[in-house]
Amino acid sequence: MITLPIFALILLGWGGVRLGLFDANVGAGLSRFVFWLAFPALLLTSMAKSPPPDGAMATQIGVWLGVLLSFQIGARLLGWAANMNKQAQAGVAMAATCGNTAFLGTAIVVSLLGPSILPIVAAFVAIENIVIVGLGVATLKLSKAEHTKPPFAARTFINGVFNPTSMGALIGLIIALSGLIIPSSLLRPLDMLGAAASPAGLVALGIVMASMPVTPKTVWCETALVVALKCVALPLAMWASFTLVGAPRAVVIAATVLAACPSAVNVFIQARQADVWADQAALAVFATTLVSIFGVSIAAALANGGK
Repeated sequence: MITLPIFALILLGWGGVRLGLFDANVGAGLSRFVFWLAFPALLLTSMAKSPPPDGAMATQIGVWLGVLLSFQIGARLLGWAANMNKQAQAGVAMAATCGNTAFLGTAIVVSLLGPSILPIVAAFVAIENIVIVGLGVATLKLSKAEHTKPPFAARTFINGVFNPTSMGALIGLIIALSGLIIPSSLLRPLDMLGAAASPAGLVALGIVMASMPVTPKTVWCETALVVALKCVALPLAMWASFTLVGAPRAVVIAATVLAACPSAVNVFIQARQADVWADQAALAVFATTLVSIFGVSIAAALANGGK
């Protein structure tokens, strides 16, 4: 099972708390490490080493971005209609659109379709982490802000957009587009940091889940909305949109599989650092990972069946 290592690492963090090995301070430290160093390094190196996108992919990148943006807006509207507070609206929108594409999705798509699909997949991952994660973090921070005057709101929004994860992806994309080569003396420590990103983030997630209080009914409603949007509606929307514009079959499959991936552990890390919707984000990541087993498996089966 492709998601088994994910659950194993979450269980490791959860079990460590139960055994008295870890506490909230360990989880906070791991979260800061992942936020400031590991995830930015992972995205920088993975983007820099991927084949750069070309102009012919502009339409496909535009469709990917357009669907994700529409879902961020739609998720907020659904949260507002359901009487969720501003923090929950922002959290649901981010969890429903920011997927585990860099760590999990790319590996699955390449295994299904071969390395030739990597340029467009890398472009999708880069755009998601630069634009969608950036906007998601910015709206999380704005939802917490006590002052809503334009100058303060603008600074809060800009600080959110220029978060370490988005900047890591942006720098990596610039390196790929420019053709620059990262010196091996710098690439090796960056690769080592990046390799620790998902394991450390998942262990931190497990630590938080072990320390969570009894979950109220409202949180389960928020989680259910994230699962419905991320694991069902978003993959279907990607499939329909890419099919409608006549994208090649491989690109349709790649976009659908990436969209079917669960909410990224980065959603939890970002929420934890912003101190907004953190416990709910942990639950959303866990729930979408559990449910996405079926969605990703169905998409992969359809891909294999059409060969």
